Order: sequence, then C-alpha cells, then structure tokens
Amino acid sequence: MNILKNKHLILAMFIAPVLAIIAYFSVDHVVSEEPHAAMQGNSYKLAAKSNCRYQSGVCTLKNGDIEVTIRAHRLSDEAVELSMHSELAIQQAVISYVVDDSAVAPVMMQAASAENKDWLVKLYLDDPEKSKIRLALNIAESSYYAETSAIFIDYKTAFSRDNFSE
Repeated sequence: MNILKNKHLILAMFIAPVLAIIAYFSVDHVVSEEPHAAMQGNSYKLAAKSNCRYQSGVCTLKNGDIEVTIRAHRLSDEAVELSMHSELAIQQAVISYVVDDSAVAPVMMQAASAENKDWLVKLYLDDPEKSKIRLALNIAESSYYAETSAIFIDYKTAFSRDNFSE
C-alpha cells in the first residue's frame, strides 16, 4: 500500500500546519499581557538597555514611553558628573550607588533646565566596575526606579570619541 495514495493522510498533512499556526496565535492572544497606561501613585521599574552593560559612557533606561538617558563625564579619578535627559518632565530625581553591597546615601539630582527634562549630579565613584547605580524618578505623579551596573561610566574603546557623533 502506497502512503501517498491515502487521502486521509494527505489531507492531514495540509491541515496540521494550519491548525498549528492558529493555535500559536490563539495562545499568544490569550496569554499575552495587555499594555496599560501608568497610574498615578504606582511604581514602575525601568529596564536598562544593553549600553548600560558596557563601557559606553551612556546608559538608557526605558519603560513604555518613558525613556531616560544618563551620560557620564569623568571629572577626575573619583569624581563623575552624571547628566540625565528625558523627553518627559521629571518632577524629582534621586540617585544612589552601591559598592560591594554597601549602599551610599541617596543624593538629590539638580534640574539643569527650566522644563525639568535635564538633570545633573556629581558622584564620587572609585571603581565603577564593582558598583551599581540606583535611580528613582517621579514623572507625572508616578514613581519609576532602576538599578544598573555603573560600568558604563568609563568610556573605553579603540577609537577616540571625537571620531563619532554623540
């Protein structure tokens, strides 16, 4: 008996992939979380993008339409000035860092623009590779927080930064 002459098997070979695709999208529809707007008074975590894990000089934190970019400017071997920019106005910004599991007292960031979209702070970090930065923001009556490695503070590459646009 030849398998390719069995009409039930041939029909099943055409229907099975279609059913698999329908099942895939149906499960995604049932299980996936619906995006929702931030509610006033709630706290939300900011996710660190990949540039925070490398010595890039820049760290981007994001959650939905909230995106905050932190740039590091080395002032001396220990002193670092962090500048933060957001497309949305920030009501308040607090930053702290952790070195070897011991937290340093939080520091209030200072607004650098009238629209409260740019903020500055000066920190003293000896070893960014062993440090973590903690950030808390108030945006539109909601709280946003993040913790990321401080390794991004030191910009290191084989090329000079002057060769590339910021």
